[in-house]
Amino acid sequence: MKITRPMATGAVVALAGHGLAVGVTIALAIAAGAGPNADLDAGGRFTALFFGVFTYGIAQLVLLGSCIALSGRLGDGSSSGLVAGWVLGLAASLFYLCGGFGV
Repeated sequence: MKITRPMATGAVVALAGHGLAVGVTIALAIAAGAGPNADLDAGGRFTALFFGVFTYGIAQLVLLGSCIALSGRLGDGSSSGLVAGWVLGLAASLFYLCGGFGV
């Protein structure tokens, strides 16, 4: 299988979207009081978990919808790059958000 320019473009777009999704999730969770010095009593844990899961889920749905919408516009073969980038980005971002990469 030959990697074409639309495939590579699709993968880059999807991976960049994951970076944006993780950034927004972290920013909103910190803004909601889930920062490094947060009081993690029962309410604090719920707030951190809710904003993290809710925001990340919404960001992933928006990203998936964007990938589907862009699949025809980036050229033939872009859909496979978008799918590959979305899947790899999802795996990497979930690994990061769950404490991977030495965080």
